[in-house]
Amino acid sequence: MLDGIVERQKLHANWQRFTNYVEEQRLIVLEARIERRKRILADDMAERRTIMMRAIRRMRRAEGKT
Repeated sequence: MLDGIVERQKLHANWQRFTNYVEEQRLIVLEARIERRKRILADDMAERRTIMMRAIRRMRRAEGKT
């Protein structure tokens, strides 16, 4: 997203050639929302992985496997 304008990907599905102006504007909003959700999910998954790795290290230390 650059300056509030969402740049559409270069490659589109064939059906997107048949959308009207209103649908095109709605797709732009939806694509931006989907991208935000993907970034949020990726951040959450990375944080979960960090916590998991810390817990695994603690578990190994507790078992004497350093």
